Amino acid sequence: MESDGDEGDNEGMSDTSGAAASRQSGPWLVARGGLSVAVVAAGVVVAVTRGSSPITSAATILRDPRDATVRTASGATHVGSDGESITDGEVVMTGPHGVADLDTRGRNVLLSGDAALEVVDGEHQQLKTGTAVVDARNGAGLLLDLTGDTVSVPQGSATEAARGVSVRVGSLVGPASVTSSNGRRLSIPRLYQALLSGDALPADVAPLHLSDSNDEVEVIPHVVADDLSLKSLARGIDTTGRSTARVIEASWSGIRQPVPDSHTRSERVLPVLIADATHGGQLQQRYDDAVDWRAEGGSWGVVLHLLDGTAATVESTLASLQKAAQPAGQVGTVVTVGATTVPTGPTAIATPPVIGGKTTFPTAPVSSQSPPPATTPPTQIPPNLLGGLIETLQSVISGVLNLLPHDSTAPTDTTTPTTPKGSTATTSTVKGSPDTTVVRTGKPATPTPSPSATPDGLLGDLLGGLLGQH
Repeated sequence: MESDGDEGDNEGMSDTSGAAASRQSGPWLVARGGLSVAVVAAGVVVAVTRGSSPITSAATILRDPRDATVRTASGATHVGSDGESITDGEVVMTGPHGVADLDTRGRNVLLSGDAALEVVDGEHQQLKTGTAVVDARNGAGLLLDLTGDTVSVPQGSATEAARGVSVRVGSLVGPASVTSSNGRRLSIPRLYQALLSGDALPADVAPLHLSDSNDEVEVIPHVVADDLSLKSLARGIDTTGRSTARVIEASWSGIRQPVPDSHTRSERVLPVLIADATHGGQLQQRYDDAVDWRAEGGSWGVVLHLLDGTAATVESTLASLQKAAQPAGQVGTVVTVGATTVPTGPTAIATPPVIGGKTTFPTAPVSSQSPPPATTPPTQIPPNLLGGLIETLQSVISGVLNLLPHDSTAPTDTTTPTTPKGSTATTSTVKGSPDTTVVRTGKPATPTPSPSATPDGLLGDLLGGLLGQH
């Protein structure tokens, strides 16, 4: 046990194994479990000093390589194998679909396809090309050289670095920093990134843009999962029409930032959903931050987690908005004003719209079949040209007939005229009344005039002749 005195981390131990140590001449050193044990003399007392060898001298082990090769300091190459020790100066290279994990005392450096990384020592490595994720959450920190710039990943953090045409450094977990060759230093907070150009460091950082790679999934699975969910939601908003977007936009009572027309619909409405689904600070500020971070290149999942949200809360917020937008009861059919539905079939009679007037348009069956049940109110036509002609003819004929002698013994025809067998029904539009459709049957055989013709029969013949001219 540790003493309470000035000895600090030293502890006195009486050990029967010291007898064996006493038989050894001179001091000796053993390292067990991270402890340096010094045997001073006769072995009765053993001094134990906490500590370990420096990280710089720690061994780096290759784990789970696939399509990976190792180039030695002499230039020779061989296929990397699981558990192989990578000595200082050796380079691990991955093929287009290769992966590799370099384990240094609990710190893992994950390489993806087409990457090359040199192990300088246990504390220093150099990324020559490709992408590497330094996961120091459970191990010692790392200094990663990017040729001119040095990325410092402290213990407990995880950082992604990509080197190609440009250089990008992004923090996945915890902070990181970049120091240029001229000594300028830039801090990178969690879920932010910096784009480097030679020796020049940017003035500021921007929200992280995820690639949703397997290495990112290994370190921040929840952020990547939410990013994929929001990407899927954005695609749905962009491809299913305006209905969802209108519901979301209608729910927003704050000030909306202008979004370029070239942007998709989801860029306008998802910031509203994210602001509604997160907490902390003002609602308007959360919305403004979401819009600004997207404009700076931040991924949807990063924007969401910078506001301490989750995809599940966004989806539930959208569901509640859609439910609230549904009207109570059954949704009816919208009828276009002025439209007239004309039934079809052998007994169909076109129905003009009721515009005004009280003149009833008489109709008669035009076939032996029973017409369908009436679904419209009694048909009327306005006092247009046809109505005026009928009234005028009625007055003229009545005056003429009053001047003719009448046979008081002639029977009166009180039957309703029917369509002669073999005739067909046709329709005709009366000139001057485009909205009125008149039913006309084939012209019946003209009866032989007789003294018994009634005024009604004469009126019918005159009307039939008049209608036949139209």
